[in-house]
Amino acid sequence: MEFSKTGLDINTITPDNEVEEEIIADIKSGKTKEVITRCPPEPSGYWHIAHAKAWTIDFETAKKFGGKTYLRMDDTNPIKEEGEFSDSYMSDLAWLGYKPDKLIFASEAYFDDIYKIAEQMIMDGKAYVCELSADEVSATRGTLTEPGKESPYRNRTPEENLRLFRAMRDGKFEDGKATLRAKIDMAHPNMNMRDPVMYRVLRATHYKLGNKWCIYPMYDFAHPMEDALEGVTYSLCSMEFHEHRPLYDWFVENGWKKPYGPKQREFSRLTIENVLIGKRYLKQLVKEGYVNGWDDPRYPTLVGVRRRGYTAKAIKDFVKSVGWGNSLEVTVPYSALEYYVREDLNKIATRAMVVLDPLKVVITNYNGSEDIEIDNNPNDENAGKHTAKFSNVIYIEKEDFSINPPPKYNRLVEGGIVRLKGAYIIKCNKVVYGKDGEIDHLECEYIENTKSGNDTSGIKCKGTIHFVSEDNCFPVTIREFKNLIKAEYKNPAKALSEGTPISEILEENSLTEKTALAENFLKTAKVEDKFQFMRKGYYCVDKDSTADKLVFNSTISLKDSFKLPKTN
Repeated sequence: MEFSKTGLDINTITPDNEVEEEIIADIKSGKTKEVITRCPPEPSGYWHIAHAKAWTIDFETAKKFGGKTYLRMDDTNPIKEEGEFSDSYMSDLAWLGYKPDKLIFASEAYFDDIYKIAEQMIMDGKAYVCELSADEVSATRGTLTEPGKESPYRNRTPEENLRLFRAMRDGKFEDGKATLRAKIDMAHPNMNMRDPVMYRVLRATHYKLGNKWCIYPMYDFAHPMEDALEGVTYSLCSMEFHEHRPLYDWFVENGWKKPYGPKQREFSRLTIENVLIGKRYLKQLVKEGYVNGWDDPRYPTLVGVRRRGYTAKAIKDFVKSVGWGNSLEVTVPYSALEYYVREDLNKIATRAMVVLDPLKVVITNYNGSEDIEIDNNPNDENAGKHTAKFSNVIYIEKEDFSINPPPKYNRLVEGGIVRLKGAYIIKCNKVVYGKDGEIDHLECEYIENTKSGNDTSGIKCKGTIHFVSEDNCFPVTIREFKNLIKAEYKNPAKALSEGTPISEILEENSLTEKTALAENFLKTAKVEDKFQFMRKGYYCVDKDSTADKLVFNSTISLKDSFKLPKTN
């Protein structure tokens, strides 16, 4: 069967979840002519990793059926929203590789229409103006086992309600003195259906509309109306909105009143162990100076992990691996995310020799220097090579030499040998100490005919280490990170909600800086360029870099503790 809007043969599409099964059935029945999803963030903070699951589901579902996805700024709350955040969302989507078919600001596009729908619902007897205070409304809502009580203002005539609603719009009520409520059922077993508020009086300057409005629609009313006005067919959201679905459907039926309106369907919310997710808490960390802005590399925001060196592909592969889910929440270890980061960086990162903790080595039987070749990425045959140097003065990692080596130590020891990456085998003949009693440098000799790729010596050497040559290196700044949240706080949001001070859950010294020595070819590296520092880990050029000072962020170590689950 050909899907007329796209030319796709629906019978060739394999559904991955129940929602896709429903979409296929709707297409075959003629209920759905085009799959349209929406990405509806409130511009009140930066996106974090968990948001990437929602946006990936939105865009990939529409893409699978040849449909469209709109980016809608759900800016119905002027107290929280700022243009800075809405600007960031376009950049985040572009980084993830998604381009919305439309960019819509709900305040500009729909406020007038939503208001007209509200007026019509009043005239249809589906909404009324209530003058109970917020506390009084709360007191009359009842409980899960007891029905609520009807507002004394519930049975006003449509004409009286319309007059009062217009008075609300015209600023004749003080903030909090009147609301517009849906007229549903105060005894409904779902608390969300007990005459919810549709509009409130709120005098606040909107970041786009200024002071045009002094009443604002509530999310539960605005959201389905915006979806309907947009032509959205599937409103995909996280599972905490499942209990709101009956209300969503009621507003579509009684406000939109057209056949085949949008459908809300839910997926499991994503949480990650030891990661603090939630705009309220993330704002607090920024405001109180615990992190250096929303793009701090220790932060789970998309701008933060991007700055740290995570790739968009890794983020998308990770959230896809979590799947749709049918529970309220899916919690995964942070190592699961790191697995996909390593997988991608291993394929794309350029290899470089960088010595993080230098120990000087003098090659006593060698003068001058010579070029050696290093593969830029052994996993990419098109990555090419770069030129490094071997000379009579080099630097190795301090940990690659030991006076008292532990068992199975295959690096350099006094009297022992080791191979230098891309160069020769060297033998340590002498340890030279400084006045402070610490090792000042090593005196070594290189062994002829042992150059990598042209070794005719027959000498077997178990260990290979990286190095930089004194005439081919320069100092760089390395930023190393620990997880921002202490390991014992698997669910930091829960700990905070239970009263734990935010300072208590944060890891001390989660950011440290050191100076390292890097190969000269890294001088041309650009911001966000990604490298594997051999035998150390993956690093990314930070935006704080200048022409005179390159700064690298530690992205992730080489070691991986996470294993993909086995599949049958």
